Amino acid sequence: MEDKLVTIAKFDDNFEADLAQRLLADNGIQAYVKNAIFYSMMPGVFPGKVDLELQVSSEDEEKARAILNEYQNTPEIKRILIRNDVLQEGHFLLTSGLHSATYLEKIHLYQNPQDTSIVCEMLSDLLEPYEFDTVVGLAYGGIVLAFETARMLGKGFLFTQRKEGVMVIRSGFDLSKVKKAVITEDIITTGGSIKEVIAVLRDAGIEVIAVAAIVDRSTEKIDFGCPFISLLKMEIPSWEANDCVLCQNEIPLTIPGSSDKKI
Repeated sequence: MEDKLVTIAKFDDNFEADLAQRLLADNGIQAYVKNAIFYSMMPGVFPGKVDLELQVSSEDEEKARAILNEYQNTPEIKRILIRNDVLQEGHFLLTSGLHSATYLEKIHLYQNPQDTSIVCEMLSDLLEPYEFDTVVGLAYGGIVLAFETARMLGKGFLFTQRKEGVMVIRSGFDLSKVKKAVITEDIITTGGSIKEVIAVLRDAGIEVIAVAAIVDRSTEKIDFGCPFISLLKMEIPSWEANDCVLCQNEIPLTIPGSSDKKI
């Protein structure tokens, strides 16, 4: 007997329907979006009147519902990372030199200004209780994060960068009114770069009040000498190259990117 298609969810937004379809496809389930063609032909017409129905075979129904339910009950920040394909699985060489089965491709988030803005709003909520005048970011990706968070909080902004391998405050910034700062970062594993930034700021007479990250993927507690807060804590194993279980199983190593940054 041929499996019939069953509707497991309804959407009034094409983006959410497509996301759910891709989520199921990533888990080996073929899904279809009923009315998608009609919706694409008449965007904005009769808003809320066109139901986009996510359908799967009756054989896959139970598994598909479980996957969608797990996703819908996932914290918003993790859903944002998932839908922007930030969370990636494989065998990766991190910029810290460690190997990991999970990589966070943060640049994918920054390609989506709308979701980046949502994340910065979350960071600004985390930082609201602290008293400071400036938000500091690390070049280059962290510039976007710090700037938008500073704008939302009505604070000043500056960024640091590496010059001939040494962390410095970007030349040209007026530091005369910068007394207390917070540092924002996307992903923190070992905290090496953040500690360098803290040292540079303190050498300039700037007190570091707190460090805020999107994801804390550290395996051990990091002491920055100030509060360390994050939107998401992820327990992601990583190994030294000589101890890497993925290397031992001869899984090809991917180098997703390179920079002078130590995380």
